[in-house]
Amino acid sequence: MTEQTAVSVIGEYAAARKYEDLSELTITRARQVTLDFIGAMLGGYQTELGKLAADYAARMLPGGDASIVGDGRRSTTEGAAWANAVMGKFLGMDDSHRTAGHVASQLAPAALALGEKFRLSGRQIVTALAVGYDVMDMVHSAVDAWQRERGLDHKSQAGTLASAATAAVAMGLPAEKITHALALSMDLACGTEQYVWDAGACDTKDLLAGYGARNGLYCAALADFGFRGPPGALDGPYGYFHAFGPGYDKSILDRLDNQALARTGFKPHAGCRHVHSCVDATHELLKQGQPELDAITAIEIDTYHEAITPAFRVNYEPQTVGQAGFSLPVTASVILTRGAWFRDDIESYDKPEARRLRHLVKVGLDEAIQAEHPLKNGCEVRIATADGTQYKGRVEHAKGEPENMLTEAEFENKFRYLVGDLLPEEQIVQLLDCCNRLEQLDDVSELLRLTVPQRMPSPA
Repeated sequence: MTEQTAVSVIGEYAAARKYEDLSELTITRARQVTLDFIGAMLGGYQTELGKLAADYAARMLPGGDASIVGDGRRSTTEGAAWANAVMGKFLGMDDSHRTAGHVASQLAPAALALGEKFRLSGRQIVTALAVGYDVMDMVHSAVDAWQRERGLDHKSQAGTLASAATAAVAMGLPAEKITHALALSMDLACGTEQYVWDAGACDTKDLLAGYGARNGLYCAALADFGFRGPPGALDGPYGYFHAFGPGYDKSILDRLDNQALARTGFKPHAGCRHVHSCVDATHELLKQGQPELDAITAIEIDTYHEAITPAFRVNYEPQTVGQAGFSLPVTASVILTRGAWFRDDIESYDKPEARRLRHLVKVGLDEAIQAEHPLKNGCEVRIATADGTQYKGRVEHAKGEPENMLTEAEFENKFRYLVGDLLPEEQIVQLLDCCNRLEQLDDVSELLRLTVPQRMPSPA
């Protein structure tokens, strides 16, 4: 490719990116993303779908390149990345970037699988992740509104391109081959969000993360082998931004050097990120005191437009746990009855008291909150009781946003919650330590080894 095209600009940028270019905050977030998604993978592995993904990768894509997290069996790099992405996405507790969406579920499995295969250093993983986040932010922010209107899914759309960039950088490919990896990945971008309407009746939400991770790896391998993609893959008349977005504007590339990883957020709760500010606002409300549940006569939730549309976000009669995890009326009722918003809490969505409460909910648009979105993702919850008592909770940023970040203790508590009793305590401590010094690791395969339950030596 001799002419300067969008993919060649990105390829040159990615090839030139060095660990030394990264801010300290970017490096910190890379550590946290790695810890956070390893926890999500280990939690997801313990579910029925997680076991199914592990079995598929081990049996249908056998190989010795990379580990299936939590499992002990091995697969090809593509198979391990696919399975690990699927299991890491299942619980809905992966990171959430305000302009790039859910990113780690496509990039972390690809980077870690390659890290294990090629015995990469922590610095190489950090750099590959940082480049992938920059590509994801650039691509997704340009097509988000257009794709959301048409029901396309960002994880396997922009996520495939970002995964290709991460994989190509992790493999140490030169600019020309990174360019071809990106160009090839355009034709594997795929996926719709029909799963939000059919949540609980399909596995697609999680499989799409696997597609993004696997397809990006596949395209990097193709490019490394010598295959070429179209120079106009992004900016051409039939390229990505035309086919999957509103068209190409050269200013899109201005977002590329944006340290996007430094601006990612994390999910302290399960379910859709757009309900999390409601979770937090309801918790703020409860600091005033716990209203008697049978005395509650009205619940009002006001937030930003994207959190209340389409209709599945204001679903008073969800038929599955998957549908419940997107619903604001369910969110408030579960927090009031359970006090938390994890998978097992969401499963209580149709208990009699929660069902009664959700039918008292009225959802509306808060113009002040909407004016600040997406820089803020606030919510206000108001409750009235039969004796006239009023309760109100309001947040400007959901917990885990850059302005309201989790503490190190909260990251560790989340990790331990997700891991449960799968790993022995000594191994959990070792994993925490490895992630906290990620950039110091000479070989990240040490991390992957620690994700598989081991028999620890008994104390003398």
